[in-house]
Amino acid sequence: MLQSIHDKLKGWLAVVVLGAIGLVFVFWGINWTLSAPNYAAKVNGIEISSSEVREAYQRQLAQFERQTNGAIDDVTRNQIKRHVLDEYVNTEALVTRADDLGYRVSDDELLQAMPQVPQFQVDGKFDKLHAIAVLRAQGRSIAEIENLIRRDVKLRQLDTALNMSSFVTASELKQLRALTQQQRELSWFTVSAAKYIAEATADDAALKAYYEAHKTEYMTPETVNLRYLEISTAQLEAKVSVNDAQLKAYYEEQKAKTPERFTQAERRRVRHILLQVTDPKDDAAVKAKAESVLKRAQGGEDFAKLAKEFSQDAGSAGAGGDLGFSERKVWVAPFADAAFSMKEGEIRGPVKTQFGYHILKLEGVQPTAVKTFEESKAELDAEYRRNEGERLFNNAQDQLADAALQNTTDIDVVARKAGLTVHDIPNFSRTDGGGDLDKAAPVLAAAFTQDVLDGRLSPMVEVEKGRGVVLRATDHKLPQQKPLEAVRTQVVAAWKKQRGAELAAAAAADAVKRLSAGEALEAVAKSLGAAPQPAKFIARTDQAVPLDIRRQAFDAPKPGPKSVYRNFPLADGDAGVLAVTAVRDDPSVDPKDAEGQLKLQFAQQWASGEAQSYAAAARSDAKVTVNPQALD
Repeated sequence: MLQSIHDKLKGWLAVVVLGAIGLVFVFWGINWTLSAPNYAAKVNGIEISSSEVREAYQRQLAQFERQTNGAIDDVTRNQIKRHVLDEYVNTEALVTRADDLGYRVSDDELLQAMPQVPQFQVDGKFDKLHAIAVLRAQGRSIAEIENLIRRDVKLRQLDTALNMSSFVTASELKQLRALTQQQRELSWFTVSAAKYIAEATADDAALKAYYEAHKTEYMTPETVNLRYLEISTAQLEAKVSVNDAQLKAYYEEQKAKTPERFTQAERRRVRHILLQVTDPKDDAAVKAKAESVLKRAQGGEDFAKLAKEFSQDAGSAGAGGDLGFSERKVWVAPFADAAFSMKEGEIRGPVKTQFGYHILKLEGVQPTAVKTFEESKAELDAEYRRNEGERLFNNAQDQLADAALQNTTDIDVVARKAGLTVHDIPNFSRTDGGGDLDKAAPVLAAAFTQDVLDGRLSPMVEVEKGRGVVLRATDHKLPQQKPLEAVRTQVVAAWKKQRGAELAAAAAADAVKRLSAGEALEAVAKSLGAAPQPAKFIARTDQAVPLDIRRQAFDAPKPGPKSVYRNFPLADGDAGVLAVTAVRDDPSVDPKDAEGQLKLQFAQQWASGEAQSYAAAARSDAKVTVNPQALD
């Protein structure tokens, strides 16, 4: 089935045309999978590679860390992990749906997809040499690359069909115009709760009533005094000692197991001149011309100048036909066989491929090289310590588990047998944790299980990957009601805050009554110690106006002969007073131009919703098996 496309694409340019899709996940944001021995999930029998999902997860994790400028807790990590895996599964389900619907990708569509990849472009134009350099790092086979590009184009076809099927009715367009182009003239002011808070005075009855209504807010936390033993790969790695003799033995062992890891295949730098055969009838003439150019090159003329003059390879002609250093697998057999049988400086041709006739010049050879021990030492040292740390960690887990089984209640005895130190965290809280264990969710859950509260040691609790603890709890204290006198200061502050918000809201409601009765906005605002914002027209998306104000302004009825007034609470306890005085369409927008834009905008929004629903339906119909341990 792939022979036809191989025939058209397996030229010296094959790596550029086909390899493009090996990068689509990074460049175009489309996810797909390739078969691998370890899978993260199976969708309709197709395995999703755990390594690819793990790499995507690590990229998402790094991006999130940059955005938040801080550490990520385990809950968030798991959410990101699930999101990434879901994207892969949903995409594979969509590919199956597209196949079932008969979507196919022609050879021409396959060829047209490649130049669209921005990372293959220099100054906005496709650059073959740059593309080859990018693709060498991918390590994809031609079959893999073909599959990837076809999958991506197929998904684009499906997406296009969904967009084309979306349309907007006249009534929907009218609603959309009202939502997006309408402007409202408004003025507003804020009634501050601060002055009411300062003036509020609570008597004992009011404080007691508030305290009784909010008693659950004034409880002591549930706590235990927590004792624990800890083992971690980080601690154990730090204790690992390794000398050069051990590392050299490890180097030889790894080189024997995975020689390709330490081997750089031979690479050759070739220049070429391509004369294309666009019509089979012209084959003899093109070959004769190629032989003529070959004689000139072998006669001593500058090969690079000849390439610029005669080569019909637009990608390399400008560079004097230079294709750079490449491994044999980059080129198809006729071209590769010639290039890898030549001597440095030799000029050979014409070599026939499906693209035409090539004249080759071998510019350089980088022989097969094996990475030496010294070159590998730093990497091997870290790897050896990591592996040894994991081995010691597993041994320590077993040793600790055995000791705990022999003595299920005395953590000091277990510590001596396991050679560990007992750590203490007094008043470890069920909600806020404490000490070096902080609020680790697995520890919070384990510390308050009935077995641990009854005095028994916990099983090994994984705080995070490579870090485990065994817990022992003492002095369990249940939440207790704090007496009013103990929290009087906090109760007074909370009551005053609540009372201030209530009085501010009442003042705002009274202001609306006065405005509705005919008083001027400026006078009402001044009497409340506020200054109104000058009246102006705003749109729903006007970021210069607070969101609460915009919501109230556009939720309010349209003003008629009289203005519409509203009062509303604000999140900080203040109250807002709003006057909506007029409504209009945005005068800067041409209605005719806007209608077309609105139709397109609405259709795109509708298509986006349909696409999400379509993806959900495809996932629901698919047979999905998830391997939860694959990304651990």
